[in-house]
Amino acid sequence: MRRLSLLLIIGLFLAPAITYYSQTTTEFQRKKVDIPSVPAGSIKIDGKMDETAWQNAAHADILTSSGSEGFFNHYYSYGDPLKEPDYKEIYGRMLWSKDTLYLFYHVKEVKNDTLGLFFGKKFEADQVFVSLSNRLGIEKLEGSYNGAPYAAPNGPYHFFVIGDKVTLNGGDTTNVPEQYRRFPGDSLRVFNAADIVRWATMIDTNTATWDIEMAIYNPDINAQSSIGFNLGGSQGARKIQDPQSGDRTYSYYTWQPGTPNEPYSSSGDPIGANDPGQYNLVTSKYWPLLDFVTAAATGVEGSKLGNAVPTKFNLEQNYPNPFNPSTTIRFDVAKNTLVTLKVYNVVGQLVATLVNGKQLSPGTYAVTWNASNLASGMYLYSFEADGNIITKKMMLIK
Repeated sequence: MRRLSLLLIIGLFLAPAITYYSQTTTEFQRKKVDIPSVPAGSIKIDGKMDETAWQNAAHADILTSSGSEGFFNHYYSYGDPLKEPDYKEIYGRMLWSKDTLYLFYHVKEVKNDTLGLFFGKKFEADQVFVSLSNRLGIEKLEGSYNGAPYAAPNGPYHFFVIGDKVTLNGGDTTNVPEQYRRFPGDSLRVFNAADIVRWATMIDTNTATWDIEMAIYNPDINAQSSIGFNLGGSQGARKIQDPQSGDRTYSYYTWQPGTPNEPYSSSGDPIGANDPGQYNLVTSKYWPLLDFVTAAATGVEGSKLGNAVPTKFNLEQNYPNPFNPSTTIRFDVAKNTLVTLKVYNVVGQLVATLVNGKQLSPGTYAVTWNASNLASGMYLYSFEADGNIITKKMMLIK
């Protein structure tokens, strides 16, 4: 579908605009996220999201004050079941450079309850799963909830993050499936996460806050290939809850799949097992796709101009044109709707996402785009809103 859409866009060299209507499907559609690039060395891995580059990072807003897009479930919850996720905030921010995915992950729990923020062994207390795969045809994670560390860095596999440690299978000795053995007898191995990731954490038990910053190596990022990626985690009670079985109150969550603002909804559970953990630990089929783009906008969400209400959707010619290195793009929104504005090169590759599915009210908007890290040439910018796609061309001359 993407390739067809890009070919249609390229054909617009011969026409000023088209309207495109897509058909709906009941098949599960992976979430797609554009990851902005940053210059090499611009992110310091120190557990803090204090570099200005993070302001343009891609979002994974699992649970924030404005809503949720994750899937949550509680296990072994004795007494009154949890009616809401036992967290205040969970979100991720993503950037990339060369062969590295940068991730900042923030967890803030409800403090002073039966769960709280504490760390122990795998599947005992608080932990985070960071899942990756550039082998999208392989859906199952081999092994029994060990994160498939032998498949790293290509995947599918996931990191276990517990407290201040990022690990592959907790650093435990792992049985290696035959297809992943490097030589006869290579059946047991300990995998060192530091071979493929750098990290730093900031933990504040007084505020129940846990921040994790990671620089993850993946060989396909530099080629700007799409990779599967997911985030999730779990938490357990500090005290034994059931005196008979010894089980603790325990819960899982995952970023995707999920139903917006309905964290316990079964409609965000295509497997139907009511188990968020499966979507990080067992299968990669539903992981979002990360696309690695090479440029971004300044004023990414656009700024509204004036109070006039346009009568139709419209995309204006960028100004100046030709440009070097910045240009401004204006567009009209005729009614409340989701708006997307993207830039492609002449072979149909996405190079920048300027507005990413943003809900906008009627009005005229402007976005400034800086293409200083791109080569001279023709580019296409495409505006999509309320079922309409309007595309124009522009020239970068350095």
